[in-house]
Amino acid sequence: MPFRLHRPRRLRSADAIRRMVRETHLTPDDFIYPVFVTSGKGVRKKITSMPGCFQMSADEIVKEAQKVYKLGVPAIIIFGIPEHKDERGSEAYSAKGVVQKAPDM
Repeated sequence: MPFRLHRPRRLRSADAIRRMVRETHLTPDDFIYPVFVTSGKGVRKKITSMPGCFQMSADEIVKEAQKVYKLGVPAIIIFGIPEHKDERGSEAYSAKGVVQKAPDM
């Protein structure tokens, strides 16, 4: 089998194609920061099974969101830690749930 003398650079022809086929490149803009909201004010409790993560009240989440936004992370995802749990998960869709109240801060 003869060596090819002509080596077309199809994957290098345009900037858009080069970006699509390049190695994985992550920036802070690619991340979503998880936060765990609980009821109360001024609450910041460590989650022992998740080092570096905390259960926070909505007022603390506002401060945390501002910090991560300044670092270049454009979004957060809010996970609720309800006071009362039941087999139906009714706090998840309650208008008075911790997740539903958090964006009002």
